Parts: sequence; structure tokens; C-alpha cells
Amino acid sequence: MLFVTSWDDGHPDDLRIADMLERHGFRGTFFVPGRNAEGRAVLTLAERRQLHAGFEIGSHTLDHVYLPPLDAVQRRHQIVAGKDALEQQLGEPVAGFCYPGGHYDRHILREVASSGFRYARTIENFRIDAGTAPFAIPTSAQFYPHRRHVLAVNLIKRGQYSLRKAGAAKLMGSGDWQARMERFARLCAERDGVFHLWGHSWEISQFDLWAPLDRLLAAVAGLRPRVATVGEMAKDIRGSAT
Repeated sequence: MLFVTSWDDGHPDDLRIADMLERHGFRGTFFVPGRNAEGRAVLTLAERRQLHAGFEIGSHTLDHVYLPPLDAVQRRHQIVAGKDALEQQLGEPVAGFCYPGGHYDRHILREVASSGFRYARTIENFRIDAGTAPFAIPTSAQFYPHRRHVLAVNLIKRGQYSLRKAGAAKLMGSGDWQARMERFARLCAERDGVFHLWGHSWEISQFDLWAPLDRLLAAVAGLRPRVATVGEMAKDIRGSAT
């Protein structure tokens, strides 16, 4: 099994996520906006550089705004200016992008691809594979105790049912949320698949989910997975697509 984690919104609590991942021997990709139009705190320049010393950082637009409602000029600005600002702060190219709120269409996908990014991540859940499209990389599960009807909506809206039904059965099955997450991890291990865990550190703090996250990471570590960043996984996706 390949274990990949990614974390959105660039909140200062990302540093706590990084410490936990490091303690369990895992890696992570953090998608960071320049600012957050919703008013949430974002990592300072010093914190971004500290995080970047051990983990991958990707872009999440300049202001963390949903892209579909914007006109073409505004969209381009959010995508390109977010990338440029982050590259100036980190001192090197930024390869990855994550669509805020998971909202995108084929025009936005092409815009991201033409802006110099190498891959982009979605919020299509329940997948136990890496996908085949580098600018529409799916995920396995969000670290948040969604009710089953919310998970069902994601399953219906995002399509690709044949690729998602095995994972959905585990995450929407019997038992509490933590048990279902661990069963999903074992499914990925049994099939030598991909477990791509994602979430928001601010949400983990808001709902006091740090202990459950620690337990899940310990359970995954016991399965002895291979580990990668999203960017490293995306290189294999690009290679297989050529």
C-alpha cells in the first residue's frame, strides 16, 4: 500500500500535523493559499519556510476563493499570482495545486495546467488508486466524521462509481467513524492500493480530532505502507499517461 496525505488551507495548525506525520514516519503535502478570504489564519512566511524544510507545499490560489464563479481574468490571477507568491516565499518552483472546495471544470483544469503546475488534487473521495489524470488526482478519505448521507452525496456527485464502490462500502459501512477509517486502510493494504488521506488542520482543532488522527496514523503505520508526497505520486501518474 502507498500512503499519501494532503492538507488544505495553510492554517498554522499544519505545523502540528507535520509533527504528527513525522513522528509516525509519514510524509505530507500542504496546499497553502496566500491569504484566506474566509477569514481564517494562514501560515506566516517563517512558518511556511519551516514547513517546507520537511514537507511538500503546493498552491491553493492567492485568496482561497472558489474558482468557477470568477471571470477568466480573476481566475487566472488567483491561479498564477498564488503560484508566483508561494514560489517567491519558498525560493523554488511549486508543482502542485488544489482546487478550493474541490470546485473546478474543464476550463479551470486547463488554466491550472497551462500555468506551470505539474498536477492538481481534487476532493473525489473513496478511491483506492492514484487515478490516471495528473490534473484531477482523486483522494481516498477526508479526516472528518461526516455523516453517511454526506458521504453518499459525494459518491453520487463525483461519479466514477466502479472505482469507488469498494472504498465507499468500507467508509459507509457499520461501526463508528474511526473503525470504518481503519477498515478502509486495511482494504487498501490488502489490494496494494493507494490510501490518500486529506483534511484541514483547523477543522481537526475545532472538533478536537487530534487523538483520533494519532490513532489512525498509528494503525496505518502498523500496516507498513510505502509513503510519498502527492507530487511524487503525480510523477508516476504522468509517466503512466505518456
